[in-house]
Amino acid sequence: MEFTACRLCGRALTADPILALNGMPRAAQFYPTDEELSSDKGIALDIYQCGNCGLVQHCLDPVSYYKEVITATSFSEKTRLTRLEQMTHLVTAFNLKGKKALEVGSAKGHMLDIMSEAGMDAVGIEFSAESVAVGRAAGRTMIQGYIGDLDLVEGGPYDAFISLNYFEHLPDPASIIEKIYANTTTEGVGFVTVPNLEYLLESNCLYEFVADHLSYFTQQTLSHAFEAHGFDVLECELINERNDIAITVQKRAQLALTDRYSEILKLSQDLRKTVSDYVDQGKKVAVWGAGHRTLALLALSELDDLSFVVDSAVFKHGKRTPVLHLDIVAPERLLKGEIDLIIIMVPGLYPDEVLQTIRQMDIISDVAILRGNQIDFIADK
Repeated sequence: MEFTACRLCGRALTADPILALNGMPRAAQFYPTDEELSSDKGIALDIYQCGNCGLVQHCLDPVSYYKEVITATSFSEKTRLTRLEQMTHLVTAFNLKGKKALEVGSAKGHMLDIMSEAGMDAVGIEFSAESVAVGRAAGRTMIQGYIGDLDLVEGGPYDAFISLNYFEHLPDPASIIEKIYANTTTEGVGFVTVPNLEYLLESNCLYEFVADHLSYFTQQTLSHAFEAHGFDVLECELINERNDIAITVQKRAQLALTDRYSEILKLSQDLRKTVSDYVDQGKKVAVWGAGHRTLALLALSELDDLSFVVDSAVFKHGKRTPVLHLDIVAPERLLKGEIDLIIIMVPGLYPDEVLQTIRQMDIISDVAILRGNQIDFIADK
């Protein structure tokens, strides 16, 4: 089966590939037996680029072992020190000492040793039961499973996540990022590496395309993958002599609008009191301004005891406000002298223009202006 939609954003891919490679190995870990030699003719590996998000990818099914991480038995000392430096920096930058960190795709768990050495409470999730057994035998904390198959990961939520050269193997990277998001804390951070497509192109190493790697990321497309699924990109750099991309991300903080809304409640209360103080004395109040912001505030404040709403836009005259159903009238209506208070509720520079218009019309009335969620009464001139 071939996929026809982008693995990252879901948009339809173009019909024509940007590269067609014929006679390619069916998998990086496929070594034909004597019985398979006659049928092993290679596969057609067509490479596409999404016109929407830019991700380069092939559309074949993933290899049978894509959920597993197959890697060298251990790190070289040089690589170990490099990884330790990266993890130590992460711990220091985000106060992760003693915090729970999940490695997504952990093989036998050698990276967990480095994460622990850096100060994290390291846990690995790995699909291969054999690899998990080896890791556990070495004293590592490991979960057997594939994060794409789970809603909640045991031991979560985690303060940090690590994933090293794993995302390129996954048929639905967007879904995996969403799973990680759901299993990390509010301020959860992550460190992810993938092969660098731009290095492949710079070195013209087109035979680097392989059936095992479904997606080929650039710094731009990797950043987009996380930014589109709830993370802010804090750093994105090239490592390993430009062979790989390393990205550091953090869950995007949600806006605390509920706290801000208390100011609007206070404004609504002030508006109701201002209007009721006049109405209780048998006086009449009108508002100047029928823009969307004013109409929303009037509705939220339940100011149904206004006499009407004034607006200079002719197309609004004769209409009614939503929710409160107040008449919207032309400024000339104020010439009748029936209004005791006009509250100007227009944005930007317009309040002063409206005030000037009221004075030019010689309207005898108290005037107040709503500025910055404050009601300011204007002295007579």
